[in-house]
Amino acid sequence: MKNKIKEFTPGTTRIEAFSDGVFAIVVTLLVLELRVPHLPGNFTSADVIKELVHLGPKFISFGLSFLVIAIFWVNHHQMFHSLEKTDRSLLWYNNLLLFTLSFVPFPTAFLGEYPTDMIPVMLYGFAMFAAAVSFNLMLRHAVKVDLFLPSISAQTMKESIKRGMLGPVIYFISIIGALISVYISLAVFILVPVFYFIPQ
Repeated sequence: MKNKIKEFTPGTTRIEAFSDGVFAIVVTLLVLELRVPHLPGNFTSADVIKELVHLGPKFISFGLSFLVIAIFWVNHHQMFHSLEKTDRSLLWYNNLLLFTLSFVPFPTAFLGEYPTDMIPVMLYGFAMFAAAVSFNLMLRHAVKVDLFLPSISAQTMKESIKRGMLGPVIYFISIIGALISVYISLAVFILVPVFYFIPQ
């Protein structure tokens, strides 16, 4: 029986270009939920402020999701610039990541509309959990089949995998935490981007 030949692709240009396009579309979809409020004919400044306050949760959910997507993009960018080559499996792991991220605008809008309801909060947590898991799977695969540049040390890759595991674990806690109090989940949604703000 012949051994299966492993197919590698030397560059990452096309996968990065496609990914950047999807990232750009996702952040564009996020902002589409921020619509100008309807005001009465003879509106006052107080009416405007009242409507803006009413839109506050949508602004916050937009800002939060934009920050999360930006962190994913930065880490995605750094990871792919650290690769020496890619393979077919990595392409599909990357597609899985883009699939999960392209879903994020829906729970973002849902959370912005009902920020203290358990179901929207849990759905948002699940969306973030799925994205974090998919990125971690992609990273683990790249390490497992040795796609990184020789200059990237084994210790650096080990630390990256360890750090990457925290996202899925904490977002899973946010899903369960919503059953106790949605404010536990909301706190997690704020703390996780802060932790990952400086990419590794």
